[in-house]
Parts: sequence; C-alpha cells; structure tokens
Amino acid sequence: MLELFGYILFVFSGVLFGLFGSGGSIIMLPIFWYIFELSPDESKTYSLLLIFCISLFGTIRHRQKNNFHIQKTWLFIASTLVFTAFSTIFLFPKIILVLDYSFLRIFFSVVVFFAAISVFKSPSENAASHSKIMLLLIGGLVGLLTGLLGVGGGFIIVPALILFVKLDIKQSAGIALFIIMLNTFLAIILEITVFDFQFQWDFIIFLLISGLIGILIGIYLLNKINLKLIKKMFSITLLFLSLIIFFIELL
Repeated sequence: MLELFGYILFVFSGVLFGLFGSGGSIIMLPIFWYIFELSPDESKTYSLLLIFCISLFGTIRHRQKNNFHIQKTWLFIASTLVFTAFSTIFLFPKIILVLDYSFLRIFFSVVVFFAAISVFKSPSENAASHSKIMLLLIGGLVGLLTGLLGVGGGFIIVPALILFVKLDIKQSAGIALFIIMLNTFLAIILEITVFDFQFQWDFIIFLLISGLIGILIGIYLLNKINLKLIKKMFSITLLFLSLIIFFIELL
C-alpha cells in the first residue's frame, strides 16, 4: 500500500516537470528515502536515470518549438559537466565514508529551502548583466548538486539563464532541460562504468511510467490553470518539505 502511494507521488513529480521544467527531483528523493527505503546512493542514481528520461522528453519537445539558444551557454554547460564528474567520482564516495547519510539528507533539506525561495521569487529578466564568472560558479554549483544528491538543478539553472544570459523564461526552460539531460547522462554513465551500479529495471519501469503520466498531465494543465498561483503553492510545499526532512533527520 505504501509503495502504491509512492507511485502516486511520482505522478505528482512528473506533473511538476510538465508544468515548470524542474522541481520533480526534489519530490523524488524523499520518496526514495522514506517510502521505498533506499540508501542515498541508490536514491541518487535512480533519480538521475529518471530525470534523464524526463529531461530528454522535455528537450525534444522544446526543440520542436524552437526554444533553443545554446550559443551563450557553453561556458555554463562545461562548468556543470566538469563539476558533475568531480562530485560523482571523487566527492560523493569520500563524503559517505566520513559522514553519516543523515548529513546528505540535511544538506538536501537546506537546498530545498533555498529552492523554495527561488521558486517563490520569479527573477526579473533585466536584473543582472551577462557574467562569465557567475555562469562558471553557478554551473559548478549545479554540477555539485547533481553529483552529490542526484537533483537536476533546474530551480537554479532557469533563474541563472534569465539573469546572466538574458534568455526569456521559455528559452531558459528549454536550455535547462538540455543541460539537465547532459548532466544526468554523464552522471549515470559514471555510476555504471566507475562504480558498477546495477539497476532494478522492473522497479524503474513502474516509476518511469508514473512520471511520464504526470508529465502529460502537467503539459495538459499548462494553459488551463493559473501558473503563478501554482508556483506559490509549490514553493510553500517545498518550504514545508525542507523543514520536515530537516527535523526528521535531527530527531
């Protein structure tokens, strides 16, 4: 019964991807931890595979709508990929040897807290100028989060592209999904080749079906609901989620 509830929540995470192009992985990880009772290592890798499949689907969709302007984003992409490789191969294995899994979950709750603020405050497209240094730093942060936690980082990528590359929201969403697709693909390849990770494919298929159903629902709802209101509700949900995880791990 609890697993069925987990699959239903995965439909919800797919809806978030369909509506916003991000946010689904933030819901996925607690489901893996507290419902399916997977370790952070397993949760991270399963999350990466599911996010890759979902972002690939979204990238193709945005490509068909010509929401693609990657010329100014190669520096960001390169930084992200380098730090994804570094955190996957070197940083994560060292951290789990030295620190308890609870540390990663508390770190995740802090990330979710700031994600809630990022979602709540829609960035102004004229708020900042193009900055190569900021692109490198933020790209590195996204790579670290992908390698350590298994999140796509769309809640960071989209505001960064709007602020520092001067893309509009639609273009930023399309490029964000493309970056997430590259990032998660690299991390999955490293998990398989370097750490010989073995997937339970029957488990993955059920989760993927749930997520894709959610995406289709999200895409359908895109032009039928007040996205600003949904965004505010989503940010409040993330805020409560971050606090719940934080206090669960402290107790």
